[in-house]
Amino acid sequence: MQNSTLHPNLTVTDARAAIDYYVAAFGAEVIDEITAGETIIHSDLTLGGSTFTVAAAFAGSSVAPDPAGFVPVSFTVNLSSADDVDATFARAVAAGATAVAEPADWFEGFRQSELRCPFGHRWFFVHVAPEITAADVQRASDAWMATDAS
Repeated sequence: MQNSTLHPNLTVTDARAAIDYYVAAFGAEVIDEITAGETIIHSDLTLGGSTFTVAAAFAGSSVAPDPAGFVPVSFTVNLSSADDVDATFARAVAAGATAVAEPADWFEGFRQSELRCPFGHRWFFVHVAPEITAADVQRASDAWMATDAS
Protein backbone atom coordinates (compact mmCIF):
# COMPACT_ATOMS: atom_id res chain seq x y z
CA MET A 1 0.00 0.00 0.00
CA GLN A 2 1.40 3.40 -1.00
CA ASN A 3 -0.04 6.50 0.66
CA SER A 4 0.79 10.10 -0.18
CA THR A 5 3.31 11.85 2.06
CA LEU A 6 0.57 13.86 3.76
CA HIS A 7 -2.30 11.46 4.44
CA PRO A 8 -5.19 13.08 6.36
CA ASN A 9 -7.46 10.99 8.58
CA LEU A 10 -11.11 12.04 8.43
CA THR A 11 -13.25 11.03 11.38
CA VAL A 12 -16.97 10.71 10.61
CA THR A 13 -20.15 9.48 12.27
CA ASP A 14 -20.91 6.88 9.57
CA ALA A 15 -17.77 5.72 7.78
CA ARG A 16 -19.62 3.48 5.28
CA ALA A 17 -21.89 6.33 4.20
CA ALA A 18 -18.96 8.77 4.07
CA ILE A 19 -16.86 6.46 1.91
CA ASP A 20 -19.78 5.92 -0.45
CA TYR A 21 -20.31 9.69 -0.57
CA TYR A 22 -16.65 10.51 -1.35
CA VAL A 23 -16.65 7.90 -4.12
CA ALA A 24 -19.90 9.18 -5.69
CA ALA A 25 -19.43 12.91 -5.12
CA PHE A 26 -15.67 13.43 -5.46
CA GLY A 27 -14.63 10.48 -7.60
CA ALA A 28 -12.46 8.98 -4.84
CA GLU A 29 -11.40 5.35 -5.15
CA VAL A 30 -11.27 2.90 -2.25
CA ILE A 31 -7.90 1.23 -1.72
CA ASP A 32 -8.81 -0.77 1.37
CA GLU A 33 -11.10 -1.01 4.38
CA ILE A 34 -10.47 -2.52 7.82
CA THR A 35 -13.42 -3.32 10.07
CA ALA A 36 -14.14 -4.33 13.63
CA GLY A 37 -17.49 -6.03 13.35
CA GLU A 38 -19.67 -3.68 11.31
CA THR A 39 -17.57 -0.58 12.14
CA ILE A 40 -15.01 0.73 9.66
CA ILE A 41 -12.01 1.51 11.83
CA HIS A 42 -9.70 2.39 8.94
CA SER A 43 -9.92 2.87 5.20
CA ASP A 44 -7.62 4.29 2.58
CA LEU A 45 -8.99 6.22 -0.37
CA THR A 46 -7.26 7.96 -3.23
CA LEU A 47 -8.29 11.21 -4.89
CA GLY A 48 -6.09 12.28 -7.76
CA GLY A 49 -2.56 11.71 -6.53
CA SER A 50 -3.43 12.01 -2.84
CA THR A 51 -4.63 9.52 -0.28
CA PHE A 52 -6.74 9.89 2.85
CA THR A 53 -8.35 7.77 5.53
CA VAL A 54 -12.02 7.71 6.54
CA ALA A 55 -12.90 6.05 9.83
CA ALA A 56 -15.47 6.00 12.59
CA ALA A 57 -14.89 8.10 15.70
CA PHE A 58 -13.22 6.37 18.64
CA ALA A 59 -14.26 7.41 22.14
CA GLY A 60 -11.39 9.11 23.89
CA SER A 61 -9.27 9.64 20.80
CA SER A 62 -11.28 11.17 17.94
CA VAL A 63 -14.51 12.98 17.28
CA ALA A 64 -16.49 13.56 14.11
CA PRO A 65 -17.28 17.20 13.31
CA ASP A 66 -20.75 18.62 13.82
CA PRO A 67 -22.01 19.11 10.24
CA ALA A 68 -23.34 22.55 11.22
CA GLY A 69 -20.45 23.61 13.47
CA PHE A 70 -17.03 25.07 12.93
CA VAL A 71 -14.13 22.87 11.86
CA PRO A 72 -10.45 23.54 12.47
CA VAL A 73 -9.23 22.00 9.20
CA SER A 74 -10.40 22.21 5.60
CA PHE A 75 -9.35 20.31 2.50
CA THR A 76 -8.44 21.75 -0.89
CA VAL A 77 -8.76 19.61 -4.00
CA ASN A 78 -6.75 21.03 -6.89
CA LEU A 79 -8.44 20.23 -10.18
CA SER A 80 -7.07 20.37 -13.70
CA SER A 81 -9.63 22.79 -15.16
CA ALA A 82 -12.17 25.43 -14.21
CA ASP A 83 -14.86 23.17 -15.68
CA ASP A 84 -13.79 20.43 -13.26
CA VAL A 85 -14.39 22.84 -10.35
CA ASP A 86 -17.95 23.42 -11.51
CA ALA A 87 -18.67 19.77 -12.29
CA THR A 88 -17.23 18.40 -9.05
CA PHE A 89 -19.02 21.04 -6.99
CA ALA A 90 -22.35 20.29 -8.73
CA ARG A 91 -21.90 16.52 -8.27
CA ALA A 92 -21.02 16.94 -4.57
CA VAL A 93 -24.02 19.20 -3.88
CA ALA A 94 -26.34 16.84 -5.77
CA ALA A 95 -25.03 14.01 -3.57
CA GLY A 96 -25.87 15.92 -0.38
CA ALA A 97 -23.21 18.55 0.35
CA THR A 98 -24.11 22.05 1.53
CA ALA A 99 -22.91 24.81 -0.79
CA VAL A 100 -20.88 27.45 1.04
CA ALA A 101 -19.52 29.34 -1.99
CA GLU A 102 -20.65 28.62 -5.54
CA PRO A 103 -17.89 28.18 -8.14
CA ALA A 104 -16.54 31.58 -9.12
CA ASP A 105 -13.46 33.18 -10.62
CA TRP A 106 -11.55 34.82 -7.85
CA PHE A 107 -9.54 36.40 -10.63
CA GLU A 108 -8.56 35.34 -14.16
CA GLY A 109 -6.97 31.90 -13.96
CA PHE A 110 -8.15 31.11 -10.41
CA ARG A 111 -11.55 29.42 -9.92
CA GLN A 112 -12.77 28.19 -6.55
CA SER A 113 -15.80 26.79 -4.76
CA GLU A 114 -16.48 25.69 -1.18
CA LEU A 115 -18.85 23.20 0.42
CA ARG A 116 -19.52 21.20 3.57
CA CYS A 117 -19.90 17.50 2.99
CA PRO A 118 -22.75 15.73 4.83
CA PHE A 119 -20.19 14.54 7.41
CA GLY A 120 -19.17 18.05 8.48
CA HIS A 121 -15.85 18.46 6.68
CA ARG A 122 -15.13 21.63 4.68
CA TRP A 123 -13.85 21.21 1.11
CA PHE A 124 -12.55 23.68 -1.46
CA PHE A 125 -12.40 22.77 -5.15
CA VAL A 126 -9.85 24.91 -6.95
CA HIS A 127 -8.29 25.35 -10.34
CA VAL A 128 -5.22 27.55 -10.61
CA ALA A 129 -3.84 28.10 -14.08
CA PRO A 130 -0.13 27.24 -14.39
CA GLU A 131 0.84 30.85 -15.12
CA ILE A 132 -0.59 32.18 -11.82
CA THR A 133 2.09 33.30 -9.37
CA ALA A 134 2.11 33.87 -5.62
CA ALA A 135 2.25 37.62 -6.41
CA ASP A 136 -1.01 37.29 -8.39
CA VAL A 137 -2.69 35.61 -5.44
CA GLN A 138 -1.34 38.26 -3.06
CA ARG A 139 -2.73 41.10 -5.24
CA ALA A 140 -6.13 39.40 -5.35
CA SER A 141 -6.05 38.85 -1.58
CA ASP A 142 -5.16 42.49 -0.98
CA ALA A 143 -8.02 43.61 -3.24
CA TRP A 144 -10.46 41.25 -1.48
CA MET A 145 -9.38 42.53 1.95
CA ALA A 146 -9.86 46.13 0.80
CA THR A 147 -13.41 45.53 -0.41
CA ASP A 148 -15.24 42.32 0.45
CA ALA A 149 -13.70 41.47 3.81
CA SER A 150 -14.49 44.76 5.54
